[in-house]
Amino acid sequence: MLTGFNTDIEYGGTVYHVQTEDRGGKNPLIESLIYVGGEILASRRTDYRNLLEAGADEGAIRVLMERQHRAIVEAIRTGRLDLLTQPSASDEGDTTVVRRSPLPSPGRRVEAARSLDEVIAQWLEEHRRSVSLALDVEGVERLLAGHAFSLRVRTINQEVGQGIPAQVEVKFVSTVSKPTVVAAGESNAQGVFVAEGTLPPIDKGTAILVVSARGPNGATAEAKFFVNRG
Repeated sequence: MLTGFNTDIEYGGTVYHVQTEDRGGKNPLIESLIYVGGEILASRRTDYRNLLEAGADEGAIRVLMERQHRAIVEAIRTGRLDLLTQPSASDEGDTTVVRRSPLPSPGRRVEAARSLDEVIAQWLEEHRRSVSLALDVEGVERLLAGHAFSLRVRTINQEVGQGIPAQVEVKFVSTVSKPTVVAAGESNAQGVFVAEGTLPPIDKGTAILVVSARGPNGATAEAKFFVNRG
């Protein structure tokens, strides 16, 4: 369970308190409650079970929680109080609770092209598509053709700075022979894959080791390292 956010914001002479928490555990929900004078005006709940199933880590969930909190604060700041109490536009467990007394009349109204539900839904979709993959490779200080090698490869989602599972391939490429895959597999939930094997021997020309990875939604990364003749 992650630490939540709390914000007091004044609009039209009324102070609104926005509280966003991660229910966590067996109840993967991000819940935002909007209070006025100690009474719940409205709430928003976003189910992130689908993100967990896709391998999202704590950092990704915290980003979602912060985005939801900021979207609600911005709705109040711009006078779009209707976004807090209108029926939910999604069918993924998002719930709206409206208090009995009417909303204060805002002094001004700023039109918004999207509802609060649409803002959150768009972020979820962008997150699914915007994984930016990076590689961190250890053990490449002295690669020798014809000798054993051992690499620790870490596949990282640059958006949140955390390791994610990805398909990893290590290929030996030289100027005197055809490219050869010397190791392949999938990194674990922390993004770690240990590649071990023996490099082909060469007595002339040059060679490199190409480490490549393919992550969620087709994101790719590649790193190249020089191989010395043994």
